[in-house]
Amino acid sequence: MFFGEHQHLLVTVTALTVLIAFSLVLYAYLKRKINTSAFIGTFTLGVIILLTFGLEFGYAGVLVLLAFFLFGNLVTKYKYDRKAKLGVAEGNKGMRGMNNVLGNGLSPLFFAVLYALSRDNVLLLGFSGAIATACSDTFSTEIGQAEGNPRLITTLKKVPVGTNGGVSLPGLGAALLGSGLIALVSLSFINPYLCSGAQPNLKAIFFLVCLLAGFFGCLIDSLLGATLEDKHFYKFRLNKHGVNIIATLFGGIFAILLGYFGGL
Repeated sequence: MFFGEHQHLLVTVTALTVLIAFSLVLYAYLKRKINTSAFIGTFTLGVIILLTFGLEFGYAGVLVLLAFFLFGNLVTKYKYDRKAKLGVAEGNKGMRGMNNVLGNGLSPLFFAVLYALSRDNVLLLGFSGAIATACSDTFSTEIGQAEGNPRLITTLKKVPVGTNGGVSLPGLGAALLGSGLIALVSLSFINPYLCSGAQPNLKAIFFLVCLLAGFFGCLIDSLLGATLEDKHFYKFRLNKHGVNIIATLFGGIFAILLGYFGGL
């Protein structure tokens, strides 16, 4: 009886989460926060996440993805006019496209697919760490460029706002905030996870791992920005979206390693 009630509750929560997520993404599309390709890409990514995580964790995966979508769009508007005057604001009045979806979504999708194949719960950390990295980097960029006096992460020399690899104290603080927000939402993975006899302090460890992984991934993004971004490798040029893919992958891997060391 309990199992049946639990399944019914999961179905209800999943349906509500999907309905809310679709409504908010559609609203963002109608308000031109994202273009058509980004709308299709976000919808497709959400469906795949839902299917790969299944009934047990699908709603949590969609919820974490939705949180990043909302937080990312909101923080883009932070002092947008100031950033526009500096020439560093997101183009098209902050409207996101397919490249943004791919840059921030491919690595989380990778960990979700691995979870579907292995059913290893530590991959939930990989997924959460990857999205925490994406949110951390977005917050760091959008707030740091509006508030900070950046220094190059590799040399600590002062650089103009918008320089690849530039970091500032406001930006680093924003990075922690962005990572922390996703880490908090990622705790939605915990309730069904606890049913398998996990340790009592799992929530605190899960949160801390996601927080650190997201922040670490953001630093990796800055390092790649300072050293490899816009560099040509044969006929290939590593742009900011490629850097995002690599950084979010590192963030997810770091979360998994921390999870193993933390006994998760």
